[in-house]
Formats: sequence, C-alpha cells, structure tokens
Amino acid sequence: MTRNPPAEWKKNWDRLPGLVRDIIFVAAVVGCISLISQISLGIWTPMVAVESGSMVPNLNIGDIVLVQGIARTSVTTSEEGQASGHLAFNMPGDVILYRPYGKEKLGLFDALASLLGRTLPADKATPIIHRALKRVNRGEPMWEGGPAAPFAGYITKGDHNEVIDQRAGEIFGVANPSYLTDHPGSILPVGEGRWLDLDSGLTLFAVDNQTLVGTGISYLTPVREEWVIGVARFKVPYIGYLRLLPGMASNFLKEVLGGG
Repeated sequence: MTRNPPAEWKKNWDRLPGLVRDIIFVAAVVGCISLISQISLGIWTPMVAVESGSMVPNLNIGDIVLVQGIARTSVTTSEEGQASGHLAFNMPGDVILYRPYGKEKLGLFDALASLLGRTLPADKATPIIHRALKRVNRGEPMWEGGPAAPFAGYITKGDHNEVIDQRAGEIFGVANPSYLTDHPGSILPVGEGRWLDLDSGLTLFAVDNQTLVGTGISYLTPVREEWVIGVARFKVPYIGYLRLLPGMASNFLKEVLGGG
C-alpha cells in the first residue's frame, strides 16, 4: 500500500483540538516573522511600542516603531545629521533604542509580574527610545561645563524633553567609602565608575573622588555602543495601544483600588 504523507499529516492535524491548532499556527507565524526580521533587520523582535510622551510629536504614545538591529547599520548623531542633512522622524540624527545602564530587557514573566504590581529586578528595564545627539569620548564633558564622560558613548535626549538623558536624574547623597566592597553580591559594574545596586535599584557614580548615589534615565552616563539595540526606521501610528492596554488597565485598577 502506497503511503501518502501529506494526507496522513492532514489527518493527524485534524485530530488536534482547535485551540492547540490555533496555538501552533500562531507560534509558526510569529517564528517566521522573527526569522525574517533577523535575516533582514538583524534583530529578532523589531517592533517596539512607544510607552511615553518623551518623543512627542515625532513619536507618540502607542506608535509601533520598526527598529533595525545595530549589527546591520550605524548611528548618525544629531550633530552629524545637521552637517549632512540626514533626518529621522523630522529632525537631524537617528533615534536609537538602547538599554539604560546596559540593563537587560524585561522578559514576558517580568511584564506579567509588573502587571501584578510586583517589584521588577534592578538589573532589568524597558529600553529607551531617544535621539542620539552626539558622541563623546572618555574624558570629554558630557555637556558644556558638565562632568567628564567616564567612557565613550552617546549623549541622548527625548525630542519633547527639556534636558538630555545624562542630566535627567537626581543625586541622593554620598555612599560610604566601603559600601562597594561590603556588598559584593549586590553591586553590578556597568562601566568604569558606574555600578547598579541590585538591592536598592539605585545607581552609584564615581565623580570627583566620591561615590554618589542617585537615579535617572541614563544619568551622568553616556550610552555605550554595546547598549544600543538598534536604530528606529519607521513607525505605524497608535497601533501599539493594543500592546500597552494591559499595563494601562492595571495602572488604572491600582489607582482605583488604592484610592488614588
């Protein structure tokens, strides 16, 4: 008897429950999209939903942004764009997606934990999508009259923000000189003179022979090349609200139940 593999495969497929078939189909589609994205754009997950208004009016909350992986492109800063005429989202210079302080991206379980109101790991964060203004080398001032850069990297800013990311923060005080050595298991180096305190979620900065304790987007810290995930290329307006709705609903319920 001659076997007919396609017919046998279809017969076995039809035996599966409808929900299982749907899950397999969705997984296959997502896998194909991710594979095509990796081949063409150099990144597995190229679509990012804008979550804040820091890039208004050029990128709005709910916009879906298509990102090209940094391995497949290079960054043109605002300084370079002004000289060459290179524009991205209506202004000179590229808009980049980066991991603040080199923190890992939030995973699915982290996102679920956030919806449940649980504290997120201090070494993970939502990537920032801001414009690259200029490059600085180690020892150069991060802004006019500002402190020296501890290492080379990008100075970044949201188009709607008044100050650059490297000035958007707060210093709470000076750490005890022995703090770094007394807490080796909870201190994560992220660059020369910069550490994450995994216990408190704060950042430690070595500035002027002192170790300062503070917080911020990328406060007193240029964005290192290896922290850049990719460059924003296109946007689809407002579709990303579908991705943001669970978090928005969770925040609304917290405010209502908490009386705020």
